[in-house]
Amino acid sequence: MIDFLIIGAQKAATSALLETLRHHPDVYMPAGESAFFEAPDYARRPWEDFAADQDVRLRGIKRPDYLCSDEAIARISAALPKARFIVVLREPVSRAVSSYVYMVRHAHLPALPLNPGLEACLAAHERGDTGSRAEQVIRFGLYGQYLQRWQQAYGRDRFLVMSQDLVAQQPARALELCAAHLDLDPARMPATDAETGMVRSNVGLYDPDMLKIARIGSLLKTARIPGTLRRAPRALPLRLVGGAITRGAEELARRRGQKRETLDPALRARLQKIYDEDRELLAGCVPPEVITWG
Repeated sequence: MIDFLIIGAQKAATSALLETLRHHPDVYMPAGESAFFEAPDYARRPWEDFAADQDVRLRGIKRPDYLCSDEAIARISAALPKARFIVVLREPVSRAVSSYVYMVRHAHLPALPLNPGLEACLAAHERGDTGSRAEQVIRFGLYGQYLQRWQQAYGRDRFLVMSQDLVAQQPARALELCAAHLDLDPARMPATDAETGMVRSNVGLYDPDMLKIARIGSLLKTARIPGTLRRAPRALPLRLVGGAITRGAEELARRRGQKRETLDPALRARLQKIYDEDRELLAGCVPPEVITWG
């Protein structure tokens, strides 16, 4: 059975936190994300015998998509009434930009330039197209709205909420807070490097030309799972070719200095208005030091 979950936010250093926490000797966490409460996994009820063969005190998973999902709140609260949660929050406009390029890179969205692409995401959000990845790019930054619902289901004490700035800049402190929240021995927490902090993972790819190439690699590596928003690995030869293409795009982006497109000021203002309204709800759900953005 699952004892705790890292549920978000998207693009907020949760992968780095996972890769560090899973090295604690009393913890078992699989690498990557666990979509146990989404179709088609949900029908198999994988949480019931999760890691039953692991001789550890705590078993956890990570899935940032759960944070801003009413379906996840309903399913997880019914299946795991005693669970505890870790949430890391990032300034929401930069998170939306990062989420958009991630969705393009992994072939969930068309390879449009940044501003037209985010305009399309805003349009999907405004018309309530909750069955699309485009709408999720915007909705997954509504931290206050959804944390309020999570805390109504579980109570505030079940949630450790930290800022991405804390995880990135004070990793030892972030792990100390995790240990206290999960009742783990802090002395057995993995050491963090004074310069690099936690394990780096899921480094963003922002270069617009290289994003298009990486997207081709993702289309080769993965195929859409019918009836879901997810993609599954293809046959090994296609994965090898696709992986080589995406790695090549990442390396070229690094050599080119990771060129980035500039977010249009008017578009930024529209996004900021959405998230400023949500911030009022967020302030009632988290300690003030978690909201590190202006």
